[in-house]
Amino acid sequence: MMTIRPFEYTDADYEAFAAMERAIWPGYPDTVEEWRHRDGTRDTGVLFCRYLVEVDGTVVGSGLCCDTWWSKMPGKYYVSCDVHPEFRHQGIGTALYDQLTDLLAEHEAMTLVARTREDQAGGLRFLSKRGFKQVMRSPISLLDVVGFDAGRFADTVLQVAERGIEIVPLARVAAADPEWKHKLWALTCELYLDVPSRDPLTRQTFESFEERSLGAPGFNAEAHFVALDGDQWVGTSSLWMPQGEPDKLYTGLTGVVRSHRRQGIATAIKVRGIAFARQVGAKIIHTDNEENNPMYGLNLRLGFEPQPAWLDFQKELDRTMPGGGVGSGR
Repeated sequence: MMTIRPFEYTDADYEAFAAMERAIWPGYPDTVEEWRHRDGTRDTGVLFCRYLVEVDGTVVGSGLCCDTWWSKMPGKYYVSCDVHPEFRHQGIGTALYDQLTDLLAEHEAMTLVARTREDQAGGLRFLSKRGFKQVMRSPISLLDVVGFDAGRFADTVLQVAERGIEIVPLARVAAADPEWKHKLWALTCELYLDVPSRDPLTRQTFESFEERSLGAPGFNAEAHFVALDGDQWVGTSSLWMPQGEPDKLYTGLTGVVRSHRRQGIATAIKVRGIAFARQVGAKIIHTDNEENNPMYGLNLRLGFEPQPAWLDFQKELDRTMPGGGVGSGR
């Protein structure tokens, strides 16, 4: 018998949920601690509803609807349904869809956004059937750290250094500058103005940035790098260290302020990060970028190999008609 119930935030629910998500997305083995951190640092006072689906007491699916905290717009909500591969084509996704859209109807939802990966044929069909349209494509790409040839970029790295740009680990800056957290936050906010997005990204408060990013389980100040032009912070690139994959690093935000672009700084800071990855024994660096973002082109030049892309979808709702939709996604 199938049962849909609210997620209870217990150890048992987290463990079952994390195990199911790893089965659905084997390339993202997030741990219970990582899921707890994300849930514990959410904005307060916003909609966030997670459900679990059980079949004969076994968790086989999850549904989520929430405010788009990263891009707050009136009436705009994110929705997702994940179903264990062994339990698909049994109506579970449809049942979750009904649960989510009934709830969102009470909140007068006007726009739904969802995400899946282009190699997930079932998720793509689910979204298309419910009227979602693709609005953005972000290819995943992977770098073979061991095979990376830093010598190809030695001239660029040297030229950046000769211009007086110093690239240093965040840990070194933190040891010398008591204002480092605020400076990193200010730089991050400035760089996010140019991150591709369907709708404007919401500026994160310092308190949220400190708790959500600097307090994350995968944060390591030795794995974050900043580019300094004297006292000015002009660029950054971050690597995150997932608990469930000791041989892999994930790239977070990489960017350079507008006044210092097209000078090779992004290349130099990425090369420094790859050197760090080799030092700690990582074999793969994982990232994704919107396909028209110049950073994607830089990653390809560095040797990152394209993988199936994340696809963002959107649906405008007619409040006078029932409807809505959701596909498998993260």
